[in-house]
Amino acid sequence: MSRTKCTVKSVKASPFITTSGRPFTFLGTACISIELVRTYTDDKTEKALLNIKIRPGYKTDGASTFFPISLLVPQWVPGDDNYNAAPVAHDVLYMLGGIVDGVHEPVKLSREEVDDILRGVWRCWGMSRFVAGCADKGVEVFAGGKYHWGNDCYNVRQFVDVKWEVAACSR
Repeated sequence: MSRTKCTVKSVKASPFITTSGRPFTFLGTACISIELVRTYTDDKTEKALLNIKIRPGYKTDGASTFFPISLLVPQWVPGDDNYNAAPVAHDVLYMLGGIVDGVHEPVKLSREEVDDILRGVWRCWGMSRFVAGCADKGVEVFAGGKYHWGNDCYNVRQFVDVKWEVAACSR
């Protein structure tokens, strides 16, 4: 294997209470729990739970898609927080530059792994492999630059807590 990969197994999102327009501003606390398996280049695997807590004041632009792509991958789906969990988690992880709190030390996710998580959350939601793959490729092309990685353009870092909990290790 050429790089470490993240495979999402399940996603749970609490209700998102946000403003109705971009940027979507959180008016209440919300949580996203992502169960995943991280596979390293030596085929070692790690089961983990990625917990994201979002507090009031956090802002996101949702999925950064434009017409006509937004017909297949909407920027935001009001009332469907399992769909919205993908761009929110992706925006949070990009803002943090992939560095999240681990039990003993920070966990460093690559941009590719964060993109894997976006695609995986949408796949768990029910998006087709083809559309999720196209959306992922769009992220790589349009948001994959250095400008987005580690950028807190809305100045909202203080409104998120992200924890990585290792469930088990295997070979």
